[in-house]
Amino acid sequence: MKKLLFILICSILVAGCGKVDSEKALKEFETKVSNSNNYTLTGTMEIINNEDVYNYEVNVSYLKGDYYKVNLVNTNNDHEQVILKNDEGVYVITPSLNKSFKFQSDWPNNSSQTYILESLLSDLKNDANREILEEGDKLILKSSVNYPNNSNLVSQSVTFNKEMDLEKVEVFNDAGVAQITLVVTELNLKANNTKEIFNLSNIIQESDVDTETETTGTIENIIYPMYVPTGTTYSSEEKITNESSERVILTYTGEKPFIMIEETAQVPDETEITAVNGELVTYGNIVGVMTDTSLNWTSNGMEYYIVSSNMNAEELLQIAASTATVAVSSIK
Repeated sequence: MKKLLFILICSILVAGCGKVDSEKALKEFETKVSNSNNYTLTGTMEIINNEDVYNYEVNVSYLKGDYYKVNLVNTNNDHEQVILKNDEGVYVITPSLNKSFKFQSDWPNNSSQTYILESLLSDLKNDANREILEEGDKLILKSSVNYPNNSNLVSQSVTFNKEMDLEKVEVFNDAGVAQITLVVTELNLKANNTKEIFNLSNIIQESDVDTETETTGTIENIIYPMYVPTGTTYSSEEKITNESSERVILTYTGEKPFIMIEETAQVPDETEITAVNGELVTYGNIVGVMTDTSLNWTSNGMEYYIVSSNMNAEELLQIAASTATVAVSSIK
C-alpha cells in the first residue's frame, strides 16, 4: 500500500513539473521587457478588413523615457506613415506628402498595440483569466485586448519561443478569426537607439521628399463607402476643381448624416506640421486623426475627411475602413 501511494505521489509530481506555468512565463517576458532600455522590432503585419487583406512592413524603435518610432509601409501601394513619440508629443508623419500632425496624446498607452512590447505586456498582465498553451517548442499566451474604437477585436494570442522571445501576435474577433497578424522577423532587445532617431527634423530629412516629382492632378474614380449606418443613405455629390487639385464632397442624409470629402493631396515645398486637438487612431488600414466630430486620414496620394455630429468614433472609423473595399482612386 505504501509503495502504491509512493508511486501515485511521484506521478502527480511529474505531471505537475510538466505543466506550463503562465505566471512564470509572463514573469520571464516581463523581465525581458523591463530590462530592455532600448529595442528594435522588425516584422510583417497582415490586416483583414471585410474581404480585403492589407500587408505592412513594420519597423519599431524604442528608447527608455517613452520614445517610440513606428514605420508602417503598406506593401500594396508603398504608402508609408511614421508614428513618432518624443518629448514634444506624438506625431503622425506622411513622408510622401511632406505633412505631419502633432498630438498631445497618451499613445501608445491608450489602446492595445500589436507591435509595442509594453502594450503586449500590459494586456497579458491585466487579464486575470489569461491562458497558456504549449505547442511543440512554442509557448502561447492568450488574453483579452483593449481596442476602444474597435469592439470587433476581443482577444489575442502571443507566441514565444522557449526563451520567451516574441515571435508572433494574432488579434481575433468574437468568432475567433484572426483580424491582425504580426510576424516578428527580428527583435533586438539590446539595440543602440539614440534620441536623435526620435527627432522630428531628422526623420523629415531622412524622408527628403522631392516635391518636383510629385503630381496632384484629378480624381479619376470617386470612392464611395461600402458601409453606412442603418437609416442613412447617399444624397448627393459635388466636384470642385481648381488649377492644382480636385475635391469631391459626398453628402449622406438620414438618421446619422455625414459628409465625406476626398481630394488630391497638395505637397508643400517644406514639411507642414499641423497641431491638432484630436486623437491618433488606428483601425484596420486607417491611421488617422480623430476629433469629436471628424476623422481625417491619407492614402495613396489622397486625403480623406468624414464629418458628422451624429456618430461615435467607431462608426466614423467603420465608414473610413469600408472605403478600402473598392479600388483606390487613380491620380493622373
